[in-house]
Amino acid sequence: MDSRILLTRTHLEQALTPEQVRPTIIIRIGLMLGIFFFYLATFVIHSIQPTVIISQVDANLMDILSGVHAVIMITMMVVSFVLSKNTLRKGRIASDTVLDTPEKIATQAVNLHRVSSLLLMAPLEGAAFFGAAVCLIGVEAGIIQNLPIYWLNTISGVVLIGVGFITFPTRDRILTTLESVFILDR
Repeated sequence: MDSRILLTRTHLEQALTPEQVRPTIIIRIGLMLGIFFFYLATFVIHSIQPTVIISQVDANLMDILSGVHAVIMITMMVVSFVLSKNTLRKGRIASDTVLDTPEKIATQAVNLHRVSSLLLMAPLEGAAFFGAAVCLIGVEAGIIQNLPIYWLNTISGVVLIGVGFITFPTRDRILTTLESVFILDR
């Protein structure tokens, strides 16, 4: 992005129309509800599943799966924040200063924010679904009924929903983020 083109809050406000904000909100809600309903189904299955006697092999499998899940969760948290932050920066704006107006550049900035939002949530979603699958395996095998410690695999889902709420893309929050990144006279 050429330093000769200055974006203002007005440029960003004009580029950030309700039609631009709506898809980001819908995607965010969809990602959060997807994992919520998966865990809800797992809890329902758990509540109707009879208690069974588990073998040591089953518990060992859950230990391995839970360890893998922990590694995946930590890795995906780092990946999601790094990708998101790296995507939303001035250097990502492709600008031809002869042809581009501040309005076009502001639209590019808004689009980068949407991509950044997706890159924040998608890796977390993958980790959350892996944790949900581990819980479902534990419920189906009757392990979680006897060893509820394996419910800790839900932490990645809680992280996903927490990050989703904390960074929920309201128009004001998006404008504030875009201002902090793209307005050059700050």
